[in-house]
Amino acid sequence: MTLKLHHLNASRSQRIVWLLEELGVKHELVHHSRDPETNLAPPALLNIHPMGKSPLLEHDNIVIAETGAISEYLLAKFDPDHKLHPKPESPDFPRFLEWLHATEGAVFLPGLMGFYLFRSQLQDHPLAAAMAAERDKAMQVIERHLSAHPYFAGEQFSAADCLMGFQLVSAELQGQLKQLPAAAAWLAKVRARPAYQRMLQAGI
Repeated sequence: MTLKLHHLNASRSQRIVWLLEELGVKHELVHHSRDPETNLAPPALLNIHPMGKSPLLEHDNIVIAETGAISEYLLAKFDPDHKLHPKPESPDFPRFLEWLHATEGAVFLPGLMGFYLFRSQLQDHPLAAAMAAERDKAMQVIERHLSAHPYFAGEQFSAADCLMGFQLVSAELQGQLKQLPAAAAWLAKVRARPAYQRMLQAGI
């Protein structure tokens, strides 16, 4: 069965589009559009998975949600040579796992909370300042890491870079990379990758 990825426009599911392009796996990309008034995912996604979120991956009569789970599934199934993820015995493996999941954890959550506070017109709430501080701390950790390593897992490009890409693009749009030269250089480098360009052409 062909892989089918349910992708929501202007969303983090673009990371899986990029990963699929890097893997070179044949797949069908199903586009879903946000509600123009609420900016939420369409109800049609609820017919595929009870959470109604994107990305959703269909393969061999199963549906998989959650970006980290989808990434690990794709790597286990389609990257037997470990081109995009270190082997467990590699010294880079722990670092790879940490960044793979930071994209939905410590790096991502402050921005998500800030977004909801903004949408609720609570920008002046003390929690907003706390989340901004956490976001800035995460960006400083990223900057120090990329100052010492060319990629998130170490010396080699990996799926962790695909997942972290959305975070740095978002940071750039908010003007955060102006004082983070290593992060800015990393973003320019990965944007030149053919698979990244194909992701853009897919209409993310």
